[in-house]
Amino acid sequence: MAHPEYLGKYTIKTLLGEGAMGVVYKAYDPGIGRLVAIKTIRQVLANDRHAEMSLMERFRNEARAVGRLSHPNIVAIYELGQDAEHAYIVMEYVEGRDLAKILESTPQLPQTEVMALMLALLDALEAAHRHGVWHRDIKPANLIISESGQLKITDFGIARIESAALTQVAMVIGTPGFMAPEQYMGEKIDHRVDLFSAGVLLYRLLTGQMPFAGKPEAVMYAVINKTPAPLEQFVSAEVAAQFEPIVQLALAKDPEQRFPSAAAFADALRASSKATPSAGGQTTIVIPAAPAVTPAGPVQKARASTSGALTSTVSVTQWEDAVLANVQAILARFVGPMAKVQVRQAARKCHHLTDLVALLAQDIADMQQRASFVAQMQMQNDTTLVRATQRPGSVLQTASSAMPASSSGPTNGSVQPVSAAVLDQAAKIMTRAMGPIAKIVVKKAAARVTSVEQLVALLAEEVPAGPQRAQLLLELSQAAASVK
Repeated sequence: MAHPEYLGKYTIKTLLGEGAMGVVYKAYDPGIGRLVAIKTIRQVLANDRHAEMSLMERFRNEARAVGRLSHPNIVAIYELGQDAEHAYIVMEYVEGRDLAKILESTPQLPQTEVMALMLALLDALEAAHRHGVWHRDIKPANLIISESGQLKITDFGIARIESAALTQVAMVIGTPGFMAPEQYMGEKIDHRVDLFSAGVLLYRLLTGQMPFAGKPEAVMYAVINKTPAPLEQFVSAEVAAQFEPIVQLALAKDPEQRFPSAAAFADALRASSKATPSAGGQTTIVIPAAPAVTPAGPVQKARASTSGALTSTVSVTQWEDAVLANVQAILARFVGPMAKVQVRQAARKCHHLTDLVALLAQDIADMQQRASFVAQMQMQNDTTLVRATQRPGSVLQTASSAMPASSSGPTNGSVQPVSAAVLDQAAKIMTRAMGPIAKIVVKKAAARVTSVEQLVALLAEEVPAGPQRAQLLLELSQAAASVK
């Protein structure tokens, strides 16, 4: 179809999305000098004039309702307009990615991100519900994470009927798997349909699985009649114990058995953990933009960080790009899009791949996931990653060949001295792996290193590559961290 050059006073810049219901454009507001998003609804949409007018009126009414809302986690609506072919809503333009795209590459988010995201979502829903506005289609595709890490709810209160994937029941608003039972059954609904959808989202974020899956008919039956698999099938017992009661309340079949409000839902999440993010629109999801890469050149001088520790003396550009890309891809499976930032920050602190893996593993809270990350990295190290270390001029080397002698050689810019307590813990762990000779191995290794990180890397080389080395590396890293 041909796209307009203008909608009202707005200059169309580019197409953002298109469906049977309408089109979303990126546009420019010349009066204020800002970018906006314009969502259109085609006038010729329904089979008859009466249905078309009904849909258009609902579109306008809901646009006015959302226009009364003002919340940092809700995409703002600026104007409602209409021309001969379109009714349109002018709204805030958000540079970022929707959560659905993020979850495609990172099916299971870290618990800290889950908490931040859910609290921001529930705070926004509470604000909307107080004004009598119900979204009715909460799902990852309608949640945008801005470049600054702020959640934004979009398509607020607008019926979504643009594809058969949404529903096969005429005029039922929602998305299979996220819709509440009363939505499927055509019963009277209220704000608690949003709480059910939020419960589905919480389950999805924690487990990487949908609580109700299958073909639309099977999903509808499951939502109305079945209980989702318990969380403990997908997450640790500790995480399951923390979230299972909350998920069960949110996904109750009877609206009366759910949380009475989004605020109550959020309160339950906070109560489940002593270290949750604060409420309010300023809650951010930790998916920040990547920092500027240090230009190639001489190694920078170490400088003090805000915590008092020394930052790395190693430029990110001294690592092979292919190596960091592989590390980032594997880490992203466990921590999400923030893997890019974490890898670059860790690369500035480490000379060796084993050091890098150990440092990054500490940022994965779940023990099983941490071990899985280390094992996957070890497998990569034995194949594609190790080839990059063999190119002339690469600073990335295997730990055994790169380890400096105690009297000379480069050291990590952020040095953690090797204490007697660390050596004692290392000896115990190595004894389980290789027997009584471990004490001698640890003593010799200690004489060759100047930091805990180097010790861990060198000791890990004493066992065959593969799962055994990965597990040993994990245990040594944890032990070293516990006695620092």
